[in-house]
Amino acid sequence: MKLFRLSLLTTASLGTLFLSSLTHAAAFQLYELGAPVVGTAGVGQAVADDASISYYNPAGMGSLSASQGMLGSQIILPHTDFSANSSNTISGNNGGNAGLLAPGLGGYFVYNFSPKLKFGVSLTQPFGGALDYNNHWVGRFNVQQMTFYTLNLNPSVAYQVNRWMSLGAGVSVEYANLNESVALPITPLINGQLTVKAANYAPGFNLGVLFTPAEATKVGVAFRSQIVHNLSGNVDFLNITATPSVSTRMTMPANVIASVSQNVTNQISLLGELGWANWSTMRDTIIHVAGLTASTPQNWNDTYRVGVGGQYKLKSPIMLQAGVSYDSSPTSKSKRLPELPMDRQIRIALGLEYFVSKAVTLGLSYEYINFGNASINNPSSNGVLAGSYPTNYANVLQASLNVKG
Repeated sequence: MKLFRLSLLTTASLGTLFLSSLTHAAAFQLYELGAPVVGTAGVGQAVADDASISYYNPAGMGSLSASQGMLGSQIILPHTDFSANSSNTISGNNGGNAGLLAPGLGGYFVYNFSPKLKFGVSLTQPFGGALDYNNHWVGRFNVQQMTFYTLNLNPSVAYQVNRWMSLGAGVSVEYANLNESVALPITPLINGQLTVKAANYAPGFNLGVLFTPAEATKVGVAFRSQIVHNLSGNVDFLNITATPSVSTRMTMPANVIASVSQNVTNQISLLGELGWANWSTMRDTIIHVAGLTASTPQNWNDTYRVGVGGQYKLKSPIMLQAGVSYDSSPTSKSKRLPELPMDRQIRIALGLEYFVSKAVTLGLSYEYINFGNASINNPSSNGVLAGSYPTNYANVLQASLNVKG
């Protein structure tokens, strides 16, 4: 019992050990949701012309002439290698390739109730990430293994106000699940291990508008509210006999996406996108473990997004896609931790849509994501974790099938 209480007090004093583990895991916002917009690096998501628009911008359902459904998937293959620098004072190795294969699914449906009124529903995984470092790596007191994901069920409705404007809205129920293991310094020679398992359901909403000022032009703006998760679960210890309860608060940020599509010719369309996410809501985070409370400041920054893309319709039943996008970093090297080895993101993508028939479309995409150098210089009572990720990228393979009724 004495060993258990000593470890809890040590954990409470090391706020970053718990708190940054939970909060940084939430920051990997996914645009890769099994939809064809993966082939444009996510550019044009608020003006998509398929069933996935029910999630990205519910107002866009107003432009669909028939009921349709889509089932999509993707595989994310990350390669994440840490390299300690001369400022690092914690013993251990570099952790190897910590990236784990992350599969994902997206399901979308739009019901054409009338020419003016449409209903939709989507099931997506908008936040997530998975890492697995070697047990004896230098950052083991921050994270050894982590899996975090959300599932978002989002029914929605759209109304076509007139020829050039459609409005949309939706509500969502989101499930969040965190499973993370961290080393604990019991003695200079012996490390214990802590595993956090926590989950929660929370509500949110989204709004959208789609403008069609000309037949060849579409402008979509979509807003998604923040979702606050009050996660609760248990903490398991290795070499310590106890399973106390744990709870914390985690916020998925509000965000706005504005997309434009312009048909230049009958074959060529250009896409543009701007976005903003309210990550500055990540200020101070509090975690409760078996009656003990610890707090740590986060002080993150809002992020912005910009991208361009294009589509080219061949004479055969194929449309080619390409795009590039940039997302800024929510944090800096003094606050960054290895739970989220990412700073700015650059996406470069290629894709195609094959029109099997007038009713059936197959989508295939490849995307390369560069997560940046992700420098870290983070002091704690265990020493200074310092280094960067010279190899830090992911390959994404996506496939989808859209069927019109």
